[in-house]
Amino acid sequence: MRLDICGFLLFLHNTALSLSQLKRILRRLGLKRRIVSSPFPDVIRAIRSVYKRGMAVGGYKTISKLVNTTTNVKVTQETTRCVLKVIDPEGAALRSAHRLRHRIYTNEGPNFTIHIDGYDKLKPFGIAILVAVDGFSRCILWLEACYSNNDPRIIAGFFVNSVKRIGRLPRQVRGDAGTENVWVRAMQIAFRFNDRENMSGMNSYMTGRSTGNQRIERFWVNLRVSFTVFWRNYFKDMVDSGLLRIDDPVLLECLGFCFIPLIQCDLNPFTHLWNIHRIRQQRHVEAPNGIPIVMYYQPEAYGTRDFSFRLPCELETIDRIQERYFVKKPQFGCKDDFIPVLEHVCKMQREQLPIPESIESATSLFLALTEILDGY
Repeated sequence: MRLDICGFLLFLHNTALSLSQLKRILRRLGLKRRIVSSPFPDVIRAIRSVYKRGMAVGGYKTISKLVNTTTNVKVTQETTRCVLKVIDPEGAALRSAHRLRHRIYTNEGPNFTIHIDGYDKLKPFGIAILVAVDGFSRCILWLEACYSNNDPRIIAGFFVNSVKRIGRLPRQVRGDAGTENVWVRAMQIAFRFNDRENMSGMNSYMTGRSTGNQRIERFWVNLRVSFTVFWRNYFKDMVDSGLLRIDDPVLLECLGFCFIPLIQCDLNPFTHLWNIHRIRQQRHVEAPNGIPIVMYYQPEAYGTRDFSFRLPCELETIDRIQERYFVKKPQFGCKDDFIPVLEHVCKMQREQLPIPESIESATSLFLALTEILDGY
């Protein structure tokens, strides 16, 4: 500290002073580090005030400096450490173990909140994956591969299909703020508009940032490790070998036509395996554990209930709404507008177009289509 004072005098005030000289001046003036603390009640109030202002993860050294510099209270680091150990023993133990305190996600039961989102890691190759996960059980409600996750009518179609299959409405839907979810938001609000409950109507859809969608973000980690990393590397190898140009929309349509049905065939068993696997109890986290599909359909065994609501209309009415406003998932992996091109190139009718059943056949079909298209 005294060397720092000498440095400030030299570099800021152009005054050269030796360390021994500085010590003599300090002794003559009676200047020394203040070690007297303020009254203990004032110390506790000041520490509590600073601690609650977003500094709950700060250690005792940080808290003591904040108290000494931002308030009129003076406290030592040792006193701060003892006070924090009393007012927040759990936080003190986590800091001693060098562990971060994570926000605990809470979900009271099945259909209390469902989370929807799209996976963009395969988007450079014209392939999107869309998912809906129940926040309580982590049960997958739908997991679909499609040529786009930006068309709100397609995503709303997945939502309506799920509602029709279950026969009930979720209490709340949580999605991103993008335009791809506007139809899902409109349908959820319309379906829940007349329910007399604090989360009905406009409150039945919650918007937030994608990074805050915890259930989905955690699911993407499992999907990437178990599934998408293979396809991402496979398509990158095709790009590196010159077989695929991601800046050519025609080639991306051909890629989707050849590979999206194959990817969907792999996603279906992945969904089944995920819904029947056992989620283990996590340390330091109070979250339900068990088999997702059992937790979803048997909430009473976990001390909770199904929070879904009845449909406000008949299924026939929903079918008419779906037929008029929404788009069904395309039969093939590409857009419907590209099918006439394939029919002309392959000289086949729509019903006769081949659907690959293996990676080898999909790759061979892609190469054949690109070779034919290059001739036009």
